Amino acid sequence: MKIAFANHEPFDTGRARSLAMLRTVAAVARRTPVTLFSPDSPQRLRAIFADELNLAWPDALTAMRLPSVYRTFGLTFNGVFLRGLEKALADFAPDVLWLRSDKLAAHFARKARWPLVFECHMIGALYRADHGQSPRKVARIDKLERAIYAAARGVAVLTGLLEQEVRARFGFSGPVAQIPGAIDPGLFRQSWQGGDGRTVVYAGTMQFWKGLDTLVEAIRQSPGLRLRLVGAAQDDLRAKVAGAGIADRVEFRGRVAQKDLPALLADCACAVHPLPPGLNVSERFTSPLKIFEYMAVGVPVVAADLPSLREVLHNGRNAALYEAGNAAALAEALQRVCGEAALARGLSVQALRDVGRYTFDARAESLLALFGKVSAG
Repeated sequence: MKIAFANHEPFDTGRARSLAMLRTVAAVARRTPVTLFSPDSPQRLRAIFADELNLAWPDALTAMRLPSVYRTFGLTFNGVFLRGLEKALADFAPDVLWLRSDKLAAHFARKARWPLVFECHMIGALYRADHGQSPRKVARIDKLERAIYAAARGVAVLTGLLEQEVRARFGFSGPVAQIPGAIDPGLFRQSWQGGDGRTVVYAGTMQFWKGLDTLVEAIRQSPGLRLRLVGAAQDDLRAKVAGAGIADRVEFRGRVAQKDLPALLADCACAVHPLPPGLNVSERFTSPLKIFEYMAVGVPVVAADLPSLREVLHNGRNAALYEAGNAAALAEALQRVCGEAALARGLSVQALRDVGRYTFDARAESLLALFGKVSAG
């Protein structure tokens, strides 16, 4: 089977999304040949594998650099990459064209020349509506997505709720694989030994839908606790921390290389994922990488009680769940997990047992089964 994967932007090593894409591509390529088309040179990609992912380059993975005009004067001219990719695919003639970018998928949906598998991580129109974008922009994305699902031969989704939305909203009736987030067990492995009893860690992006306002307020209500934020923090978050009067208890660590993250989790009392209610992406569509990373290190997890997270987390078993959006409930959960060693240890032990099924190798097996259905059809 000849598999093509394409990404029209250079891989950003500061974003978990980019690293997860490359880990998934690598896991598939350890099983069958994959050709990766991107604006990045093979040399840069090999350096990312060695320096950021700590992965050997799979023998069956071929990287092809295509021309791109990326962010010239603040603009990205996707047409340059698309024309190069069309020509490359015509020469390559893949059995499966595997895409995660909605822009690329919509473009090649119109071509209908190669069997398309779309890896869906959200419904873009609903995400933009949650973000408060104009109805015109939402409608444009909805039209783009409808073109993708009209042409796709197979779809991979993060959650069962996302599969339900894809089928109901777009009438998609083809094969769907539910493939949640994952970890590399060679990098994220058990290292938590009980923590310090007071430090709460959040690691990841700090977008509007991550619930960090609730987290800041919960820490304000918990004078005995400290907060470590790992990731790029905007000025408005720093201002909220200062305004809450907790600047002396909040540690901003900024972005770190993925290989350095386990050490920043392992010495903390617990790790938190404070997703807010009322947003489609947080309630139904997300399968956060950070949850699996927390679980694999063994640090106890405190998370919002939302349907998307309940596909992996179970209150009192492998995590402590609290009422989403309720700062007082989050404060109580954080204080309880930080203060009760037996509870924290029990959550850690069960999470370590459960996380074993969420690996990039497992993602690859599910994707290959989906590719097989598509190519056979």
